[in-house]
Amino acid sequence: MNIFKNCGWIWYDHYGYEDVNVFMLARKSFSLRDIPKTAEINITADSRYKLYVNGEYVCYGPARGFPESYPFDRIDIKRYLKKGENVIAVVVWQWGHGTFQSIYAGGNGLIVDGKIGKVDIGTKINNGWLVKKCPAHKQDMPRRSVQIGYQEYYDARKISEDWMLPETNIKFDRTDWQEPTWRKSGCAPWFKFEERGIPLLKEEKKFFKKILHMYYGNNWKNWEKERNLTIIYLNELNGKEDRSRVKDPENMLFDNEKFIEILPFPENKKISFIIDYGEEVAGFIGFEIIGNGGEVLDITTTEVCKDGWPFVGDPLSGSKIAMSDRYIARNGKQQFETFSIHGFRYLCLTIRNIKENFKIKKIYVRSISYPFQEKVVFNSSDETINKIWDMCVRTQICCSFDSYVDCPWREQAQWWGDARVQGANTYYLFGDMRLFRRGIKQAGQSQIENGLTYGTFPSMAVGCILPDYTLTWVHTHLDYYKYTGDISLLTEQFDKIEKAISFFDKKVEENYLLPPMPEWWVFLDWAPLYKEGFSCLFNLMYLYTLKTMVEICKILKREDRKNLYEEKSNVLEKRIDKIFWDKKKNVYFDGYDIKKKKIIKKISQHTHTYAILLNLKKEYHKKWIEEILLPPMKEYPLKHPTIIEGSPFFYYYIIEVMKKVGGYEKEIIDFIKRRWGKMIEEGATTCWEVWKPEMGLSSLCHAWSAHPAIHFIELIAGVKPIAKKREKVKIKKPQFVEKLYFKIKTKTEEIEIVKNGKNVKTKRK
Repeated sequence: MNIFKNCGWIWYDHYGYEDVNVFMLARKSFSLRDIPKTAEINITADSRYKLYVNGEYVCYGPARGFPESYPFDRIDIKRYLKKGENVIAVVVWQWGHGTFQSIYAGGNGLIVDGKIGKVDIGTKINNGWLVKKCPAHKQDMPRRSVQIGYQEYYDARKISEDWMLPETNIKFDRTDWQEPTWRKSGCAPWFKFEERGIPLLKEEKKFFKKILHMYYGNNWKNWEKERNLTIIYLNELNGKEDRSRVKDPENMLFDNEKFIEILPFPENKKISFIIDYGEEVAGFIGFEIIGNGGEVLDITTTEVCKDGWPFVGDPLSGSKIAMSDRYIARNGKQQFETFSIHGFRYLCLTIRNIKENFKIKKIYVRSISYPFQEKVVFNSSDETINKIWDMCVRTQICCSFDSYVDCPWREQAQWWGDARVQGANTYYLFGDMRLFRRGIKQAGQSQIENGLTYGTFPSMAVGCILPDYTLTWVHTHLDYYKYTGDISLLTEQFDKIEKAISFFDKKVEENYLLPPMPEWWVFLDWAPLYKEGFSCLFNLMYLYTLKTMVEICKILKREDRKNLYEEKSNVLEKRIDKIFWDKKKNVYFDGYDIKKKKIIKKISQHTHTYAILLNLKKEYHKKWIEEILLPPMKEYPLKHPTIIEGSPFFYYYIIEVMKKVGGYEKEIIDFIKRRWGKMIEEGATTCWEVWKPEMGLSSLCHAWSAHPAIHFIELIAGVKPIAKKREKVKIKKPQFVEKLYFKIKTKTEEIEIVKNGKNVKTKRK
């Protein structure tokens, strides 16, 4: 089937690189005698679109992808159709530059293909589509962060929502609408199309839990002139608690027909509602109001509250984070949703210019996430463990959109170091590995000429090529195979994998070790690991990759390549041993200073974790656990300055090797309860990026930290996949809790475990 064969990309007036932060409106009117049995359309846009049929919201898309094989969505719109006149309406947002989730190649456009009954609704020449640049969206706005798009400024006085409705319902004014400029399908920069490969995202309208404060105060003197809405917010942290000017404020927290009413106040005043969703959420913010025209509604979102206000950093101080939007009301009943996805818990809604009674019907979040189906039920007699479990599951959901994302707010980026942990979370909690597979392939698409891949993709962001994330990408191919038994990805990607390995081979040939790579960002972890000379950890990661290649070659029956990688790994292992091994202390030091020709006598959890993963010097594994891995786990803050501790992310690997060695199950559970329990004690509803987050900058929702759920399944419920047969599991007696109800669905069976004291019942069917 040749999708979009006779269709073209449409835009208003022209195509060009000068269109930055622009919105295009497009509509197609058609008539139906009867509702057809099926009504599928294919649609995509650069950069993002929202689809409406007869004024009703349908979906958001497309999934992120690369211009040369651009993803499209296939959508059934039957339930939105009616007999008689119908309208398909699309809002397209073109950022006009690359982000941490997109590549801008100079193309602006919308393309649609499909038939509704006998009606062709494709974007073909002279096929009835009308377009215009949206006059309501202000173009000259600052970025929300350096990683994503722009603040939204929408003046509803400049356009009516009626443009989305059939002409039989409205007096549609075509005056400033035009036939679109047309570009043939298959042209640059979108040479080919691909189906998104994942389902449409789950979207669900949800409501806030509580109004924390209502502050009545002064407008900042420059609020009308300042472009950056977050700077306005920071200059307006004033006012006194005053609920006398608002009638029935709680009404806006519910999905009903009741309104809240705000009484008029002087021109220099404003009222701010501080609203709590109750937990971290990701989605579009929406509201329904009755305005008089000219009322200004400013929205600022964040993950934390301080002194009664949602806390944001100064975007001029270097944070460059400015999560604010503005809506200016027209006269009458109206509704609005942000186009941007917000990740947050707390929201400040500031309203000004209220000269007559102003009504708000509701404010809500249209939450958005990948449509995972939970396959695990976990409930124990230990409330701390239960809360940590819920926190981990919620974090993974909040960080799963059209790809895995590092966090749902400041970046929304598909960092592949994060994704390896997220892939494991997904396998254990949900079993749907399509996001993981898609990400592995997209990493391959990001590969540059020398073999390295971007750390986040699709993107061409400066400084975002991470050699250690390329190594991780190689490992994830084997992970995917073990999770699914699907060999096709290994087969398809093998040449790309070898191209990546060749980059490191060339580097190793010069010094027999991987040297420092100042031209690239070698991440490793947030911890202060040595990277200026030869890094022990970096070389161990490469050794781990070479041994992974041996396994991959065995699976693919590439004996010639297997022997080669075995030889390379043997050479590297000996070199690591010669340079970094301390025979007196029986430990690996972290680095070697090339210039001074001396060892860096730092000791990290990281190097010894990888040494255990690699089965190096097996006789010392318990020693390393007892003397290097465990002390930081038992003490916080760390009282061992000679040991470098891992981040919450790296503890995924630390705990995995402790499980591998065995005998440390209680220490693992106690550690998780202490550290992740501390997050909960401090109000967390999702897992933090780091142990001590910097307010307003560090992420409080980071799925690379959500791995305790995996360990609870294996260590508390006693259920673990069999390594060579991942669809099957082995079961041990549950431990560490007095009572437990556990249920899991695998590909082949359903397992139910009930523990009540010493009594344990297990059902397998």
